[in-house]
Amino acid sequence: MRDRAVVDARLSWRLLLVPRLFLAAGVIIWALLNVLMARRPPQPPRRPPSAGDPVGDALAGARPVPRHAGDPLDVTDLRWIVTVDGLEVEDEDGFNTVVGLDDAVWAYADVAADGLEDALTDQPGIDAVEHTDREVVLVRSSLALPDVHAAAVRALLDINRDPRPLPRRRPLQPAVVLAVADDVATVMSGHGFTGRLPGPAFYRLLPDEHLVQIVALREGFGHHNDDGTITDALVRLAVDVLELDAADVTAGRRVLSTSCDWAPVTVSGIEHALVTRAVPWCAATASRAAIVDRWVRGLPWHVPDQTRPEAADIAARWGFHKHARDLGPVA
Repeated sequence: MRDRAVVDARLSWRLLLVPRLFLAAGVIIWALLNVLMARRPPQPPRRPPSAGDPVGDALAGARPVPRHAGDPLDVTDLRWIVTVDGLEVEDEDGFNTVVGLDDAVWAYADVAADGLEDALTDQPGIDAVEHTDREVVLVRSSLALPDVHAAAVRALLDINRDPRPLPRRRPLQPAVVLAVADDVATVMSGHGFTGRLPGPAFYRLLPDEHLVQIVALREGFGHHNDDGTITDALVRLAVDVLELDAADVTAGRRVLSTSCDWAPVTVSGIEHALVTRAVPWCAATASRAAIVDRWVRGLPWHVPDQTRPEAADIAARWGFHKHARDLGPVA
């Protein structure tokens, strides 16, 4: 009987193990298929090269001026000082080329301060440019790589002769942001922010909680064209929660704040950021209890917008003594 029990136990163990092995193998195969078949953004086609040596054409007749006297330049060095490589498109920005800049580029220009990004954007066939790092520039273009290489060389030679210290992509003037705030005033009011502060800011009172929530348009910037128009303008919505001061809405102590993602400077763009980010955040922080709960949930690593003693002090003043003890000694 004992031997039979041992045999039955072994059979039971095997009967349990085999299906689990098949299940594990199936999960692994399914995961591999998903990785292999995952859809990536389509890679845009490139045009054929415009010439046999576009870079040579860009260098022909070039007479760059050295930034430092007595530092002779060999213009042919730009073939290796400026490099290009294809980049797999991974997101909606669509950058498909990376331009690399060797340290020797500084003999020709301060590429950031002198406006290489703008100069390259102006080159025919270049759709978008982002100077992400001192020696890395991302480009979106359907040009062949040799033509992008030539465009980057021409842009560098342009700023060598004629630097562009004032970037086209720069902050919006306060008057522009104020005009945008005027345009969205009705939208803000429709979502409860009926008060208007001087400047591009709106507020709503929470008198039962002795709090005020303020939504402001901040950090706007855009592409300033030579004809005075501004394109691709963006603005950020910032939200502050202050203790309510009867004499001055903005004079109370700030207890919590957040910033939303960049939004296009249009009524619909700002309303989308307001509805999807700012309003839900305001709803979740519309009471003193919700705010001190938020602070305690951040323990032990992070208490939003306050040091732990400051948060403990505010919680104690508001009557949340257990929260104050959790947050630490009162300031």
